[in-house]
Amino acid sequence: MGKFTSSKKTYRVDPLGLNMPNSDNNEEMNTPDNLSSIVAGGVVGATPDGNLIMNEDLSQSITDPIKLLDLISSSDTVERDFAYRTISEFVLENESFTQELIKPENLRKIITHLVEPDVQIRVSVIGTFRNLTVVKEDICETLIGLDILTPLLSNFVQGISFIKTLNEKDMKQSKSIETQHVLIQTVALINNLCEISEQGFSIVSKECKSILTTLFQVLINNNIFMPELIMNISEFLTVVTDDNNELNATINNELMLQLFNVVKDSTSMNIRLKTLISTIILNIGQLYNKELVIQNITPILLSTLQFSSVVTLQSELLVSLNGAKDAKIKYDQLVAEQPENSNDNDDKMGMDENNEENNNNTAEPIDESKPITSTVDETVKKTPKNIIKNAAADLVQECEKQFKIKNDQWKDSLLAQQSAIELFVNILSDDQQQQPEDSNPYEDDDDKFLDIEDGETEQSQQVLSNISKFIISTPLYQNLIELLNSIVNFDLTEFGNLYVELLPNVSSIKTLQKRAMTCLSNLLITFIPKEENIQKILWDLLMKTAHQSFTTSDIDIIEMTTSSLWSIMRTNSNIGFTTEMEIKNLVELAIKSPNSIKTNLIGIIGIAGQKPYCQNILKEIAIFLMQCLNKDLPADIISESLNSIFDIFAEPNVNSVVKEVSMIQHLEAFTPVIRNKIKTDKKKLDRALLDRLDESRINLSRFITYKKSQK
Repeated sequence: MGKFTSSKKTYRVDPLGLNMPNSDNNEEMNTPDNLSSIVAGGVVGATPDGNLIMNEDLSQSITDPIKLLDLISSSDTVERDFAYRTISEFVLENESFTQELIKPENLRKIITHLVEPDVQIRVSVIGTFRNLTVVKEDICETLIGLDILTPLLSNFVQGISFIKTLNEKDMKQSKSIETQHVLIQTVALINNLCEISEQGFSIVSKECKSILTTLFQVLINNNIFMPELIMNISEFLTVVTDDNNELNATINNELMLQLFNVVKDSTSMNIRLKTLISTIILNIGQLYNKELVIQNITPILLSTLQFSSVVTLQSELLVSLNGAKDAKIKYDQLVAEQPENSNDNDDKMGMDENNEENNNNTAEPIDESKPITSTVDETVKKTPKNIIKNAAADLVQECEKQFKIKNDQWKDSLLAQQSAIELFVNILSDDQQQQPEDSNPYEDDDDKFLDIEDGETEQSQQVLSNISKFIISTPLYQNLIELLNSIVNFDLTEFGNLYVELLPNVSSIKTLQKRAMTCLSNLLITFIPKEENIQKILWDLLMKTAHQSFTTSDIDIIEMTTSSLWSIMRTNSNIGFTTEMEIKNLVELAIKSPNSIKTNLIGIIGIAGQKPYCQNILKEIAIFLMQCLNKDLPADIISESLNSIFDIFAEPNVNSVVKEVSMIQHLEAFTPVIRNKIKTDKKKLDRALLDRLDESRINLSRFITYKKSQK
């Protein structure tokens, strides 16, 4: 239930080594000090105290990337370190090198280094495979065939077993830090393999039985570990506990309750982490009491919807980005104004003479209440000319750092929102699919057609389950409407064109919109609010979304919006389209739409076509619906076309149109066709659709008889 594709991140190397003080995690480094600039300067590693190791000969060797494959088995640790750091980057950037790398003999050689004694090398080796599984997913089966999971799982089990014995004080020791860095990459790689490969999922599931309880204990004590490690373990557990009763049964109720209380009571836990842990609790908890677990985690999931992605993007994130850009412009102006005959030695001399004053200036905190340009100007006025450029450069770096922090926080909040919504989608879909396991009379071994006698077919009335009733009682409806309205009323395309640096954020919001629409569509299938004002709000939202989706040709959202519009019209036929031209446009749209959308539009036309304002276009509607009675079209299109014909053309006042288009003759000719289609497709279609198609066949015979009786 709680399995959903995670956002696979790539590994970026830490060029200064794991032992650097105050080193950030090595997950997505966007500073100028990345591998390419370090390698260009000849840096190939770091000593334990953080001093850089320089080697011009090695740095020049990357002009031929294939030479790196010779260095990975070098007896020299520095050479191996350099090779793997560079290879992990080349996997992302050099397709021809990657093609050479994935040869089995090279993969086997690299796999042997997954247990490399040097921690930085081991991290880079694992990171190389992690990047490889992101850019080339089909390599996963090959890697599993080469037994990559044996050394990986060894790293995993040993690392988890080691850190679980440590207290908070021990966590600050270098051994613990190194172990957690290895675990971060190991868990991320194992997770990628499990998501893509069923065989990998099976192998990892068996091995995890011995440490699943330990992983739960790590999550319970999450505050003493590296946040990135806790996040990766949580993502891994959402995958490995999905539909895995044998593994999940190893976790008892007491441990589940401890973990839930940690999430429920925490006021500082990352909301993304809360969502992931809620998913794990649901995956395991449905073994015991699914309804109770859903009720308990729903408030946590709903809390993610308080984050306003569009508002925050326009305000906090854009302001932070513009601040960083303004600081960079000021710095560039200072550089341009510097006399051409100035040199680095002059700068260095000036810096030495004014070292104390410079330290005081750079240490002064930035006043966040003032515009960033104002801060730059004040810094320039207070600082001697010979260190102005350095102070401005420091300010640029600080502003860019602050933007990155805010951007990462924004991404975390959005990912939490996406995950929570997708979990609601899974809950609703799973609930809707729960059907009694009665015998299917259409599955007889012989090919005998099972005829349903007239009068035996009843329209089943949907009975809401306790889970659906609970979900409907929550603010989920209102939250989704507010979220989708904020997105549909904002021009994402124009914003992305203006601020290209934020294009990934725009793309993430579009993904969020699609997931939210799926959730709303599932809700509308389950239940339509009775209040007319809410129905009107829903209708306006769906119409805006549909209009935008047709402009961008987003088939998935068009399908969901048209399905939802149809659901509302079935509840309240007085809401919706009100003019002849609107219905005429719907018919033209349905003619050229793919089958999944065509079915929804036929249903809408069947309801709207009964309105008085459609009298003048009934002939066009009739011709279109009869064209949909084709044995080669899907069963749902045939069934809905017949149902729309029955609804629109049943009364005597439209008999002139029925006669003009020869409808009865066409329907009589189609009767044996639909009968034969049921015989042919009875083993391909699900029971509900087959029942609908056969009900349409029965009503077809009745309709023909009824129309012939009319004078």
